[in-house]
Amino acid sequence: MLFRNFNAHSGRDVLVREIYVKSILSKSGLYSIDYSINPYLGCQHGCVYCYARFMKRFANTDRLWGDFVFVKVNAAKVLIKEIKKIPSGSSILMSSVCDPYQPLEREYKITRTILKILSKNDFHKIYILTKSTLVERDVDLIKRFKNIEVGFSVTHLNDRVQKIFEPNASTPGARIETLANLSNESIVTYLFVAPILPKITDQYLEEILTKAKEIKVAYVFFDTLNLKGGNWKSIVSAIRVYDRTLEETYKQILFEEKHSQEYYSSFKKQAESICRHLNLNCTFTF
Repeated sequence: MLFRNFNAHSGRDVLVREIYVKSILSKSGLYSIDYSINPYLGCQHGCVYCYARFMKRFANTDRLWGDFVFVKVNAAKVLIKEIKKIPSGSSILMSSVCDPYQPLEREYKITRTILKILSKNDFHKIYILTKSTLVERDVDLIKRFKNIEVGFSVTHLNDRVQKIFEPNASTPGARIETLANLSNESIVTYLFVAPILPKITDQYLEEILTKAKEIKVAYVFFDTLNLKGGNWKSIVSAIRVYDRTLEETYKQILFEEKHSQEYYSSFKKQAESICRHLNLNCTFTF
């Protein structure tokens, strides 16, 4: 058991524990995804809105989400066996309940090793989703794949918002720049505008989509703010820091069906209008 990697959002070091798992490929219930691979249990990025904090129930720790990471040190060995058992052409996401390029990946390189294995079994559609510029380290591996896409989550373009809501992730500007670099390497890229932060994402929507067009992403994917992970407490705490006047608005949008439908319907119309104007391929889950 190790303690290291100071996390800015908590003022505490991260609990790091190396674990051995029996399986690394999980069947997915996510939109258009068959399987997911999560090299880590927990995520140093500590995003306050992260629905994946429900994963804490699988970790024997009283640490807050963002303050612990369990490293699946045998992930590669397990994947070598499992990858042969799934149907050819399956879609695989890295990752669904952690960031595959969180800071510890610099040291452990679990994600990089997994990509090496996948590249030797290149019969599937691979999606990478991250908030970290570290993904650029693996361009050499990514370019080996016949069918791979790399995406970044971007819900705003404000460093203050990032420090409050996504304290240990790369800045939104750095994410956009990395996406541009990947596109320039002829890698298929996408932008994941999720989760939509009501009254915050709206302010940056046109600029985000304009940048998406400029850097030639293949498409933009939108998703709503998910409260299933028990993340309301951390969200409202962040809202009070960012702008206390938004607290009641968030309660209405997130907990009252009428307000929720009205808000997301209006947001979708706005996004669709901008996407049409830019001739940008956009997909919505709502």
